[in-house]
Amino acid sequence: MPRKVLAVAFAATFLAALCPATLLAQADNAAKIASAMSAAPPAISKDATIIDWPDASGKMATLRQGTNGWTCIASQPPSGKMVNNSACFDPNFWAMLGSMFAGKPPAVKGIGYSYMLSNDWWEGNTSPTDTVQTPTNDWHHTGSHVMVYYPDKAALAGLPTHPSMTGPYVMWPNTPYAHVMWPVK
Repeated sequence: MPRKVLAVAFAATFLAALCPATLLAQADNAAKIASAMSAAPPAISKDATIIDWPDASGKMATLRQGTNGWTCIASQPPSGKMVNNSACFDPNFWAMLGSMFAGKPPAVKGIGYSYMLSNDWWEGNTSPTDTVQTPTNDWHHTGSHVMVYYPDKAALAGLPTHPSMTGPYVMWPNTPYAHVMWPVK
């Protein structure tokens, strides 16, 4: 009897491994992990937790558990002016984003860092809710960059608020989620 149970379990596992849906899901997850890892230097992304964008129910799948406290997210599928928006966040920047998505003021105590080294998309600079270009939202291309979130907004005083690819600027300057963008290319 135990041999028969073992044989059935082996056969089920073997068939699942050969199932095209399983293979496609594994390939899709591998591509998502590679996408997420492209956002930060390998020294950070190799040990980061990798997550996917929320599914229809709002849940974010963990594609790989990490060990260094960083969280990287795969790019969404390309559409319109968005080619790649994969990113990696330290715990403070991730907490700021969590507050933003929840519509709450950030309660972050320390400086937060984020990498978007493979970034290629267009977005507004005035508000995180901008999804299309308007005459007043400083719509611009954001290429590779590093972001720094300062809980003390006094640290942003004097920095430009107009997007630039040649130096730092404040993104979403009149919001609680204002942060410094540092272009790297």
